[in-house]
Amino acid sequence: MKRFGECIIVDFGEDPKVSGFSMTQLIETSLVSAHFVNQTNNIYLDIFSCKYYDPALAAKFAADFFEAQDYSFYYKIRK
Repeated sequence: MKRFGECIIVDFGEDPKVSGFSMTQLIETSLVSAHFVNQTNNIYLDIFSCKYYDPALAAKFAADFFEAQDYSFYYKIRK
């Protein structure tokens, strides 16, 4: 995946249960977005790409990168 432009990161939210950082990174084939919840340290990561990638490999990479204790992932292959 090749990024396009700079990553946009904002810290917002009034409710501590969901407040935290959100990010969006455009990529040549679509975008990557995430929300990082301050209170729980949960990460909600979305990778949307018109080009095929291995979702299990991407989930494992993200879990390793963020040093996750556990994770679950859902994916849909579009044709």
